[in-house]
Amino acid sequence: MQWLARLCVRRPVFAAVLMLTITVVGIAAYFKLGLDWFPKIDFPVVVVTTRLDGAAPEEVETEITEKIEEAVNTINGIDELRSVSVEGVSQVFITFSLDKPVDAAAQDVRDHVSTAIANLPRGIDPPVVGKFDPDAIPILYVAVESKRGVRETTEVADKRVRRQIESIPGVGQVNLLGGRKRQINVWLDPVQLRAVGLAPQDVQRAIGAQNLTTPGGSVDTGPSELTLRVQGRVSSPFAIGQIVVRQQGNHAIRVSDVARVEDGEEEGQTVALLDGKPTVMLTIRKQSGENTVQVVDGVLERLGDVEHTLPAGYKLTVVRDNSLVVRTAVGAVKEHLVLGAILASLVVLLFLGNFRSAVISAIAIPVSIIGTFALMWVEGFTLNMITLLALALAVGIVIDDAIVVLENIHRFIHALRYKPFPAAVAATKDIGLAVLATTLSLMAVFIPVAFMSGIVGRFLGGFGLTMAFAIGVSMLVSFSLTPSLSARWLDPPEVDADGNIVEHKSRLQRIVDAFYLPVERVYMGMLGWSMRHRWVIVLACVIALASLGPLGKAVKKGFVPDDDQGAFQVNVRAPEGTSLQSTALIGERIARQIREQIPGVQLTTMTIGDTDQRTPNRAGVYVRLIDPEKREQTMNQIMARVRNEIVSRQPKDLRIDVSQVDAFNSGQSTASVQYGIYGPDLDKLAEYSTTIVRELKKVPGAVDVDTNLVVGKPELQVSIFREKAADLGVQVSDIAQTLQLLVGGLKISSYAEKGEDYDIRARAERQFRSDPRGLALVTVPSVRYGSVPLSEVVEWKPATGPSAINRVSRQRQVVVQANVAPGFGDSDIQLALEKII
Repeated sequence: MQWLARLCVRRPVFAAVLMLTITVVGIAAYFKLGLDWFPKIDFPVVVVTTRLDGAAPEEVETEITEKIEEAVNTINGIDELRSVSVEGVSQVFITFSLDKPVDAAAQDVRDHVSTAIANLPRGIDPPVVGKFDPDAIPILYVAVESKRGVRETTEVADKRVRRQIESIPGVGQVNLLGGRKRQINVWLDPVQLRAVGLAPQDVQRAIGAQNLTTPGGSVDTGPSELTLRVQGRVSSPFAIGQIVVRQQGNHAIRVSDVARVEDGEEEGQTVALLDGKPTVMLTIRKQSGENTVQVVDGVLERLGDVEHTLPAGYKLTVVRDNSLVVRTAVGAVKEHLVLGAILASLVVLLFLGNFRSAVISAIAIPVSIIGTFALMWVEGFTLNMITLLALALAVGIVIDDAIVVLENIHRFIHALRYKPFPAAVAATKDIGLAVLATTLSLMAVFIPVAFMSGIVGRFLGGFGLTMAFAIGVSMLVSFSLTPSLSARWLDPPEVDADGNIVEHKSRLQRIVDAFYLPVERVYMGMLGWSMRHRWVIVLACVIALASLGPLGKAVKKGFVPDDDQGAFQVNVRAPEGTSLQSTALIGERIARQIREQIPGVQLTTMTIGDTDQRTPNRAGVYVRLIDPEKREQTMNQIMARVRNEIVSRQPKDLRIDVSQVDAFNSGQSTASVQYGIYGPDLDKLAEYSTTIVRELKKVPGAVDVDTNLVVGKPELQVSIFREKAADLGVQVSDIAQTLQLLVGGLKISSYAEKGEDYDIRARAERQFRSDPRGLALVTVPSVRYGSVPLSEVVEWKPATGPSAINRVSRQRQVVVQANVAPGFGDSDIQLALEKII
């Protein structure tokens, strides 16, 4: 690097322009860097989702999950095969080794799943194969508040707000919670159907066949051509009731004779409450890899414009903003970065005792950090907790090369009597190899971090390269700007007539000497003793290395640091079979108690159905706290109070946990400690897991102890008298389709109005589907008698079953999970769990 030092000493403009170029490019790159909490991670995980509405978890497992697992199990490179079967939904998670590209993995899964479609039950939706997205959690919750009805509020939220948000760059998906869209309901009356000899399928076919629009081609009149359209759609909901189902003699049986047509709303599957008040809530997810803060800023800006166009009485309220945590956390790291640079410069000033020397050394810090931004942008990094941590750590390292070069130049000027310009070149040449070796040794420490395997390697890749970038830029600064400034700013010493150096120490130098010289004497004494007793130093080093193992086990461990995010989540699972309305009452009762009894709570939101499964007996209470500066307790202390004062007083049949808000979507439980139990027998798995949970609850520090196995889901099973059904001409498929139509309800057509399509859904009146006595009045089609009572060919019996079946490596699995109370470590709970097992 002698040539670069000589060039910069002789051509200071070149050195200045070189540093300005690095600085300008770095500043420009800084404003292009994304801002997020964690680095962008692409996990090679593919998810296969298959739906079969109304199917029980055990049926979903045997009919769908096992067949898809069998089809994809032979794909090369699978690291883990995991699945979950719940009512009506099968999800198979295929995790590949980290070196396999996720796009190639997804294509392999699609090819193998296509071979299994022929073996899947009829009537299922085609399996959906997609890449697992860690960013698939909502980043923003917006409540649409009004005093209007829920249907009207939903229309405004859906048509006026949601569609505007979906067009924003970076927004991936916007879902509605607590809304009920407009829907044309056809409420079938089984008694009337039986009286006129019709089956429910007759009404379904009649509406589907007589409410449609089809192209008729074109009419060529010679000079012009006319498009022929058959206008077969009904003009109003009332017209649906006038559709003729069957003509019996001179009398037409219309839909209104056997059903009640209602211009109403869909049945509620989700609930959203803001501080106890019903609302329609929009959950906004970003696209994979997009910057959280940038997307949220775009959405908030658009919401401000949209709110002015809404009808009077409507208000948009942001109730949950995950970017606040990102801004706060990243802002704190930025603050530490600036403070670290200032403190490092002050330390250099105190030890050098010369303002000019301190500036020459300290200027390497901003130039190195800013120059690193350009290399981070080239690599596609973002400003996140990992890369900013690397920059904060680099503050104390990037100044080292400049100090070493500066000290050697100072030695050449004062000790070897060189003039400043020759001293800058000669001293840099003298120390160049040592500085280069030091820099490379540091880079050799951090660069391998970028090539670590596993999930940790994916997270810390940016850390290692960012550190290496900063160190590399600092070396360039020390070989260019540092010699150039030293040649001009370091004055040669004064000498007397005899050639002796005359020292004129400034007040700062005298203060530094008073502090530094005693430290230097102590250090030299320790160094001399160490050199005389080398075996003691070697033995101490060996002991220190040997202690790493025990000390490492004693240190508390966790994937992410435990910090105050200003919000947490209370997850409530009511007993299986609890209705949506009852779960809403339970969830809101807990939310109200938190608002009223716990100080420092700003607001609460209670939601049900905020998952793909839309489980009606699971509620989530989101608790947002006021700023940490304005409350006396930390978030962990408030969470502990919620567990002790509120959760502990709830009914024992509620399964409740208090946890931090998920930073990203892992696809699994986020509990701190998890232990898997495998086996084919669900009853045995339930027995073992119950015993472990009971014992683990006695362990100090273990909180929110639970399992992912939920049994006791009530069912009403239908057993068919096959011989009698065959004798009466009734097919099993007709029985299944009739119950599916009357009990579950089916979309049978659509109604168009003002350019919008609304579902037409048929279902039995509530009194005919709420218990077996009402279902006994239902008739099913018969090829021999037209229709026969359902009670003639089936019998009902109550039963229970699991709510979800989890599998790993094609084996059933139950996970015992727990969170860790403040003051305890994950390892404490793990050791206790191993002793129990």
